[in-house]
Amino acid sequence: RCSNNYAIARRAQEESVGERIPQPPFNATSPGAPDNRSSRDTFDMDGEDPKKHPLPSKAGLLSRARLLGPVTKEYGDWPLLAMSLVTGMVDGACFTNYGMFVGMQTGNTVILGLSTAGLPGNPYAWLTTLVSIVTFLVGAFLTFRASKLITPDGPNRNRLWEASLFMIQALFLILAAALATPDGLIPQNPGGTSRDTPNPPEVIENIKIVSLIPPLAFQSGIQIATSRLLGFNELPINVITSTYCDLMGDFKLLATNNVKRNRRALSVVLLLIGAIASGWLMRSEGGLESI
Repeated sequence: RCSNNYAIARRAQEESVGERIPQPPFNATSPGAPDNRSSRDTFDMDGEDPKKHPLPSKAGLLSRARLLGPVTKEYGDWPLLAMSLVTGMVDGACFTNYGMFVGMQTGNTVILGLSTAGLPGNPYAWLTTLVSIVTFLVGAFLTFRASKLITPDGPNRNRLWEASLFMIQALFLILAAALATPDGLIPQNPGGTSRDTPNPPEVIENIKIVSLIPPLAFQSGIQIATSRLLGFNELPINVITSTYCDLMGDFKLLATNNVKRNRRALSVVLLLIGAIASGWLMRSEGGLESI
């Protein structure tokens, strides 16, 4: 009888504890179990908690939630790869006409140093390269600072701001094209030339060439800053030397599924294609205007 009374008391105690501690439903998941579905509804960024910035589930294309919502990086590398093509074309045209670059500032730094000794044979090499470097730095600086001010949670949390950066770049390219189109406004090499036709020296000897550099170099500064803000550090766009180095330093270089390697390699190829296209367009009848 004593053992029966003890068992009854023990059972009653367990039931009372069970009433005080709520038990999960029979079909509920464990509180600590990972939910794989959450990764499809949030944007993942290094160093940030994606749960703080969920994507709207049913937001319209032009709705406030979508325009001011986070950026999805699934295809974010596509516009950056397109920029690599543009860099090859624009820098190819600038080097052919003016002996300097607007995006590849390593080359400008070398040319600036050579200009102190009167090399190369370009009287305004020091000015064109210096203007390009300074406006490039200003473009990158303002892009980073404005992004921090406008989107304190991170630029990838505001789709409208990221889209605005691309639109601003397009406007500067249009401005440069408008300056280069009128005949006689900015000196440029003539089109319709052959491989054996030397470039006229009066082009690089005319100080008016400086006026075309600021909008292009400023756009290039925004361009590389945008690639950093999007989180694609493997796509610096304007810099190929580091891309070559990163390719050789990739221990999964020959792996079949290596997204970063693919981006780096494609960026190099597209920049080369842009430079090739720029060279042949410069030889065409349209010359610089065709680019």
